[in-house]
Amino acid sequence: VVALAGRALARLLPLLLLPLLVAVFQPQGEDGKRDLKLVLLAAACGTVISAAVPRLHLSLIAVAFTSMIMLSVAHLQDLQNSELEQAVAGQSDLQSRLQLRLDEQRQPESEGALSNFFPRASSRRSAAEIVHALRYRPAPPETDASAVQMETFSIVLPCAFEGEFAEKTVWAIWENTDHDRLKEIIVVDDGSNPPLRAIMSEKLLAGGPGVPPMKIVRHEKTMGLITAKKSGGDSALGDVIVFFDCHISPRKGWEEAFLKQMKRKGDHRTMVVPTITSLNPDTWQEIQGSAGGKVCYIRWNNDFTWLIYPGRDAPLMSGGLLALTRRWWEETGGYDDKMVAWGGENIDQSLRSWLCGGRIEVAEGAYVAHMWRDASNPKTLLKYPIPTADVMRNKARAATAWFDQFVEKVMTFPEYEMFTKFKQPLGDMSSFAALKKKLNCVPFTSYLKRFSYIYVDGGLIPEKVFQIRESKSGLCLERRTKHNPPHDLVMASCSGMTEGSEQSEQQLFHLGNRDVSTSGKKCCSGIMHWNFLQCLEGHAKGQAIHTVECEVGGEVSAQRFHLQDSAQGGQFQWRPKTGWKEGLLQKHTADGCLAPQEPKLGKPVMSRPDSCSVVVEEVSGSQGLTDSDGHHVPSAFRLRGRASTGGCGAAVFSSGDSDFEFQFVACDEADERQTFHANQRPGGFEIRPSKGKGDHCFDSAGGNAILIYPCYA
Repeated sequence: VVALAGRALARLLPLLLLPLLVAVFQPQGEDGKRDLKLVLLAAACGTVISAAVPRLHLSLIAVAFTSMIMLSVAHLQDLQNSELEQAVAGQSDLQSRLQLRLDEQRQPESEGALSNFFPRASSRRSAAEIVHALRYRPAPPETDASAVQMETFSIVLPCAFEGEFAEKTVWAIWENTDHDRLKEIIVVDDGSNPPLRAIMSEKLLAGGPGVPPMKIVRHEKTMGLITAKKSGGDSALGDVIVFFDCHISPRKGWEEAFLKQMKRKGDHRTMVVPTITSLNPDTWQEIQGSAGGKVCYIRWNNDFTWLIYPGRDAPLMSGGLLALTRRWWEETGGYDDKMVAWGGENIDQSLRSWLCGGRIEVAEGAYVAHMWRDASNPKTLLKYPIPTADVMRNKARAATAWFDQFVEKVMTFPEYEMFTKFKQPLGDMSSFAALKKKLNCVPFTSYLKRFSYIYVDGGLIPEKVFQIRESKSGLCLERRTKHNPPHDLVMASCSGMTEGSEQSEQQLFHLGNRDVSTSGKKCCSGIMHWNFLQCLEGHAKGQAIHTVECEVGGEVSAQRFHLQDSAQGGQFQWRPKTGWKEGLLQKHTADGCLAPQEPKLGKPVMSRPDSCSVVVEEVSGSQGLTDSDGHHVPSAFRLRGRASTGGCGAAVFSSGDSDFEFQFVACDEADERQTFHANQRPGGFEIRPSKGKGDHCFDSAGGNAILIYPCYA
């Protein structure tokens, strides 16, 4: 009886043991409870093992194996739920950072050195971690199994009032393209007056052997660049649609470089762009050695600028020169048919591709010379107006369609007040929702993740925004804009220091630009002006610092600045040098540091003896000298203006050939630059500055001015 009972218990052991193991070791939910369904499933599996496996040791192996699988699935599910919760929290965190309002900026402390405004480490996750958590990777859009042919080209030229440039462009394409590849050149005459057909040559219009296969699509009135490109793209018959401007000349081999890049991935969803060089409008030849732009990137005001050192992937097309398969054109819907005139279509089309399963790449070896609009050359100027309101509406449509919740950041910029403040409509946006559903498009955060080397490492998503105050004067660094860059930097009263006072955007800065001296080139190596993509730049000691457009790749040494914390000295270093110090890799030296430029109270000039306004003030403890007439001359002295605001003479460092200038600045007895020394020489005295090179002396400059110049032997 005992033996039978033991065997029966052994057969029932899997039924009891398996649900017990699952119940004990499965992860608990937020409420502390365990998943009863998983325990019941374990009991069912235990019943099957008890019935199917009579031997005890085999049944125990089956129990162990089954419990491992079930517990692994349970822990994996718990991990996925946890990551999803973190992603939701992270999305809110990133959104709040991007939508930083002025009243949320970090307020400067009333006292303290520059180090008080150095961004301290945050307990929040980094921007890179947040964007990574938000990235969504769906399956690519479904396509049928048939391969897409990429053999023939339809080239679309949108031409409005281009005159002779249109025919020159057609012939340049024909002469520099494999004729077997060229199915057609579609010239979209966008309301030109006179019509392009009326001014083109009979040979080109007649066609035939040795003549470009051109066809003209005519708009009787000017509809704008976007509509012209859409008309041309919709009428194209080639496998590949190429959009060129109506004033270009490609370099031989461009079409094969396009096809090689488009076929790289093995599908039809790769768009390509060439390297863009400059075209001479008189000779219609490429200007040799002209710099080549390739791709751009989107700024937070939904404008764009050139990316100086791009890789293969193009974050944003410049707009005018690109190629894509006709199938991808049709699947993505071409251009937004509610956009008019010009502007914003490149942003829309780029995001359609990146977020909906496609990609944009640089076609290495493809060069296209482009005629740029030159204000000094009237023949290159645009011949029709571009309404600013239409451009801004196009950009607002693109941002609203693709930026998700981050469109709120875009709309904080004043150029969008017509939509935020004055509530002007954007038009019907339903086509975007249909396209996103059709192509299973991903969120905008996926784009930020893919190009995190720009937005995170380049500093466009800053950890903190701060003011920079000079400790001695208590003034803050402020950007003063000019009509054309570079823009000036001045010291001004710190804004937002009292409750209710307005914070000035011109005083807000943050870290920016990649640091090429570090592994992975993470952020940051420069100082960026908040919201304006302007970075501090300096070129030589003694020269003023300005702001220019940031080179987010960190390759421009003139834009490298480092804010030391108080333990390091609190300096604002220019071109810091990295090295090993006390076993750690640190920025411990620099080519220079920032300091306020000495305010000039006046320059010394030669005057009549009865009108001199400066007196010699002997420095305490100086030795007396005697001139040839027996007059007392102090060996060390200051030059003080008689007026209360006259200031004192000083040897101020200059970037000029003489290294120093004689200026009148605010009097300060502790300032060694304001002390001068007299050395007796035959026939008079030699005056040398106390601070600076010992071989420099006062020079009368022929009686017109006073210089500090190398002494004569």
